[in-house]
Amino acid sequence: MARNRRNKRIFKKLTDVISLKTFLILITILSMIILACLSVIFYRNELDRQLLAKQSQELEQKIEDIFTETLQNIANNNNPDTVIYLSAVGDILCGEEMLQDAYQEESKSYNFYPMFENITSFIKRSDIVVGTMESNFTSNEYSGYGKRNSPKTFADAVKKSGVNLVSISTNHSLDYGIKGLRETKQYLQEAGFVTVGDRLEEQTVTIKTIKNTKIAFLSYTYGVENQKSKSKQELESLNIFNKEIAKQELAYAKENADYNIVIMHWGDPYATSQNKEQEEIANFLIENGANVILGNHPAAIQPMEVRKNAQGENVFIAYSLGNYISSINNDTSKVELALNIELRKSGEDGKVHLSKVDYTPIYALDNRTRGTKSL
Repeated sequence: MARNRRNKRIFKKLTDVISLKTFLILITILSMIILACLSVIFYRNELDRQLLAKQSQELEQKIEDIFTETLQNIANNNNPDTVIYLSAVGDILCGEEMLQDAYQEESKSYNFYPMFENITSFIKRSDIVVGTMESNFTSNEYSGYGKRNSPKTFADAVKKSGVNLVSISTNHSLDYGIKGLRETKQYLQEAGFVTVGDRLEEQTVTIKTIKNTKIAFLSYTYGVENQKSKSKQELESLNIFNKEIAKQELAYAKENADYNIVIMHWGDPYATSQNKEQEEIANFLIENGANVILGNHPAAIQPMEVRKNAQGENVFIAYSLGNYISSINNDTSKVELALNIELRKSGEDGKVHLSKVDYTPIYALDNRTRGTKSL
């Protein structure tokens, strides 16, 4: 009750200071100020709304213009470029240690795929993956050294890893004569590989159509093991490098394909740089129409380079890609790579050119008792 009396006294003092009329005027002015402020706020909000609406309309118009332009470009470009992705790996060997580690005692069979399981992601997205199969698949006893002969499940594991085109033109191709070469080629094709490098049939140039683009693959080896002991018929069953033959086959490839890739088995074992003979052969191949040269055999990575041919086009050379897999136990042979090549076919004139090259370095690590596992 005391508090209410105090409030009444304060109000009475206020009314003593100002009259009722003055008080009402102040209330009116205060109300007008509040109303004016609200009006300004409303007006500014309305301006902001109109500005946002205008900006939104302009943005929608820009998006529509871009969409219209894109559709127009698509309509005008009836022949867009075609991009082809190619990967390449080096020699594919099955050493004695790998045979031992892949052997399954319970089933009396071989399982090689765990050796490849960590490498497939680097090559599986490509349209085609090229490698060199430096082993045979015959009815003879398995051998990882000397005469090379592997279980068919080794080829199956290589195929499952992503490789789908292999050269069979190596220094070990005639370890079991013509019969062994024929058996090897037959099984590899049954396993789903495209093969190149032999002369068992009339057609020695393999032409693969990829995204409506014809790519020719040619393959040669410097020679074979114990070459002097081989018959003429045996030597003629394999593509041993010969300038006259290579020139004829490249001429055929140029006439019947859009792009030419040559796989060469050459060079000095374990050398990390190319020799003079490799350079001379590369010059010859470029002069006669090779667009890409993929080297192997040294079991070591060698330099890569891009050169110009007589037409001013880029030609790519990898003198050696090293080994895709092996049980060779030295540092240079454990380092390998997955090479990635991007080709682009022009939608205007249909010409194919090299547009990009990169690679993924890989180290072959012995994760088991003896065998090599790619990482």
